[in-house]
Amino acid sequence: MDVESKTPYRVKIEYTKYEWLKNLALKNLGINNINQLRDRFEGQVYFNNFLVRSYGEIALERFLGSSIIDLGRKENQRNYVPNIKVNSKTLNIIAFTFGENPKILKGDLDIAVFIMVNLENRTCDILGFLHYDKLAQFVDSKLLSPLDETRYLGVFKTFEELLPINELSL
Repeated sequence: MDVESKTPYRVKIEYTKYEWLKNLALKNLGINNINQLRDRFEGQVYFNNFLVRSYGEIALERFLGSSIIDLGRKENQRNYVPNIKVNSKTLNIIAFTFGENPKILKGDLDIAVFIMVNLENRTCDILGFLHYDKLAQFVDSKLLSPLDETRYLGVFKTFEELLPINELSL
């Protein structure tokens, strides 16, 4: 496989999308402004996780060229996760920040799409994808705490095994 095919698909998130997401997170937490959010540690953690997850959704939506985010549900459900089905295949977004080894949730999925998010620059790199059967081979469950073992397959660290996103055929 040549280096060109391993080039990630990059998406820049507009400031207006950031503002919309920020307002949704504030509403979900029941606070009025960003300063109140920063006063609460759990609020800042929720906000960062919400942005990482949401930026990943927006990036995949742009890559696919079709709407996958139900805006009404996203605005009304605090922990909304889009159900992405394309040609009877279920896609799962694995969004994470640089330097993080993402935990892989157990669940019903056919394909996992890995998206690295830079919150500061509002950019996302879609690194690639793996089919579920391959994904299960490359996660390390020994790195999970006993509490996490019920929810997660394991921790993913073998990014070199990802298939290039431009090879995703649905």
